[in-house]
Amino acid sequence: MKTPHFLFILLITISTTSVLLAQTASQEVWDPQVAGRFYPENEIALKDQINTFLNNIPKQSSKGRPVALISPHAGYQYSGQVAAYGYNAIKDTRFTRVIILSPSHFKSGKRFRGASILNVKNFKTPLGLIPVDQEACNQLLNPPKNPTPDSHDKKTSLWGSYEGTYQGEHSLEAQLPFLQMSLNTFKLIPIMIGILIEDDFDRIADALRPLINDQTLVVVSSDFTHYGEGYGYVPFKKDIEKNITALDYGAFEQIRNKDFGGLKKYKKATGINACGIMPIELLLKLLPDNVSCEILNYDTSGRQSKNFSFSVSYASIIFTKPSETKSGLYTPKDETHNTEQPLLTTEERETLLSLARNTLVTYTKTGYPPKFEPTNDKLTPRLKEKYGVFVTLKKCGELRGCIGHTIPSISLFQGVIENTINSSSRDWRFSPVVPKEVSDIIIEISVLNKPKKISRPDDFTVGKEGVIIRKGDASALFLPQVAKEQGWDRAETLCHLCQKAGLSRNSWKEDDMEFYVFTADVFFEGNNS
Repeated sequence: MKTPHFLFILLITISTTSVLLAQTASQEVWDPQVAGRFYPENEIALKDQINTFLNNIPKQSSKGRPVALISPHAGYQYSGQVAAYGYNAIKDTRFTRVIILSPSHFKSGKRFRGASILNVKNFKTPLGLIPVDQEACNQLLNPPKNPTPDSHDKKTSLWGSYEGTYQGEHSLEAQLPFLQMSLNTFKLIPIMIGILIEDDFDRIADALRPLINDQTLVVVSSDFTHYGEGYGYVPFKKDIEKNITALDYGAFEQIRNKDFGGLKKYKKATGINACGIMPIELLLKLLPDNVSCEILNYDTSGRQSKNFSFSVSYASIIFTKPSETKSGLYTPKDETHNTEQPLLTTEERETLLSLARNTLVTYTKTGYPPKFEPTNDKLTPRLKEKYGVFVTLKKCGELRGCIGHTIPSISLFQGVIENTINSSSRDWRFSPVVPKEVSDIIIEISVLNKPKKISRPDDFTVGKEGVIIRKGDASALFLPQVAKEQGWDRAETLCHLCQKAGLSRNSWKEDDMEFYVFTADVFFEGNNS
């Protein structure tokens, strides 16, 4: 067996023809294909190995909220330590879904164009079962029958199920135990990428984009340069290690710049044979403009074996967004705010909920807010006063949008209209709400009292008070109900709030952190008493 050169976290599949993917009957469980070869098949040994990798990583400071990873996929003894850098960076985050984009390494898995999703209910590893997000997968595999002229389905579908590309394949599977150790519970969207040409990248990206929100992580499984006669790639025979590193970092530069065209040109100019190049290119189509890229770790099997006659490169790359800054995020200056909670009557609550519902229905249908007369006799003096207010949308118990403002800059009823529109159409974590969803959505309104500064985090009452943190230019807010809904204590709440602000989890313990608390009158449809 040759020096191990196997793989990265960009999960892809390559193909050669125009393509309809074979459909297979749904299976209950997809068994491990490479356990005992690429990683230990014993649960205890596997956990010990991954924990060893994670414990070898120096302290990392968060530069924002993770949204995607590129990770290697070779045998863990070769690429596992590199992969651990990316998974350590997402450890204990609140991702509940992972999209994996993987390549195939076998001819049987490269005979299709587009993307393949295995038709199973669960993936199995020695660490247990991972449920597949069947609703999301069905959405990709079965697009609307009457697409719009601009739909990604205007041509032959690029989505299908082809079991052969998953058989014996390690690129996707190698990511799963790391994800289980880092995230605990999550649902999986397992995608193998075949041959993509022309506008295929845009069409697949357009289909995936509505599924990507702040609770969804994208993982691309890929290794980089495969050097040596066995790989048919020997562009140089001197200074091999130096030249391999330069070759890889040339690709990294295009990835850092999120330059889809630049990476394609670089591949054509150099012949670089990263196995997950197409999933990486697809990822570049998916990333928003405000995402930053960081190379967390890099290594080669040639360096590890001290033999560069064959060498595969491994990299762990993370993409992060800056901490979210909603339009009304509070930048506190005045420390003498009133702390009395504005208590609305039942009738006032009903008026605001009715206004929010009418706004949601009208705006999703027409793109315009409803006509509303400020002279309406249901508008009490209190509803015309200025308050901070957040509007939260929940669908089937899950968050579907939440935007508001803390500073009381407009009247309460106007704030409800504005933030209903913002929550339904401008929350960057979610795709805009469409009319057919409206009946499944519950509206919650939080009317905020003015924040007051507290001297220490112990003065924050979990579940009763909302909290704002501020450190330098970074700040973030949780409404009072968030900690209670998530089951967090004070420390957990503050750790998650620091992550939301793009800070390290324990930043709340530092001396220069500022804390502000507020109360809120929270009510929702079906319970406004």
